[in-house]
Amino acid sequence: MRGLLSMVLASCLAATAHGDELDGLQKDLRSPEEQKAVEAATRIGEDASPRALDVALDELAVGVPPKVAAALLAGLAGRKEPRAVEVLTLYARHRMPELRKKAIVALGEVPDQRPTPVLIAALSDSVEEVRAAAARALAKRKETSAEDALVKLLAHKDQAAVDALAQIGGPMLSRKLGELIGQIPDALLANTLGGLLERADFGPDPVRVDVVKAVAKLPGADATAVLTDYVKATEKDPKRPSRAEARKALEARGVNQ
Repeated sequence: MRGLLSMVLASCLAATAHGDELDGLQKDLRSPEEQKAVEAATRIGEDASPRALDVALDELAVGVPPKVAAALLAGLAGRKEPRAVEVLTLYARHRMPELRKKAIVALGEVPDQRPTPVLIAALSDSVEEVRAAAARALAKRKETSAEDALVKLLAHKDQAAVDALAQIGGPMLSRKLGELIGQIPDALLANTLGGLLERADFGPDPVRVDVVKAVAKLPGADATAVLTDYVKATEKDPKRPSRAEARKALEARGVNQ
């Protein structure tokens, strides 16, 4: 009995100490010393307790200096509580690009589909860094529903779409990209198609043949590099039809193999 009471008492004391610590950190968020406030925000973000989450969300709702807000937003990465997702969604439309980017990165870590519409919408952000963050988040999540929006981004000559499309694109994407030859800079198109070829899970090989043929239609050093790299990457499978097609294209370009 005494042992149980000791455990309960110890737990109560620990909870009290933790609460006192959070109270102190919350006070430090308002410190005129920026570094002290940012350090407090970082520590609150590292605390996985519900109380710490409430402190972070309350402060973000009221409004804190930008660097403090950035640290608090970073600490919300992957938090799936409804209120956390709600606050991050609001900050994804904040007037400051840095805070929009922080919110987008944090939303990208939420392990369900609630952030998907927000991430796709961020592909139309006016700031390149925010668009790039959204594209990376969607690619990491393998969000195939973002494919059309990413193709539009690529059509606007945005580099952020290249890696994302290369990571999530399937057979239908390769056909869409083939139809955009002449409408998108050759280098962007070549590198996007090349990214598809680099993926071990992309295929089957007849689809790879179509991608190689699309790359072969593109002039320039980037397309040649994609074809050359593909031939080298498939050396262990010399009879693969897509490799033969790439070698044929390089031969037509006068490239020694």
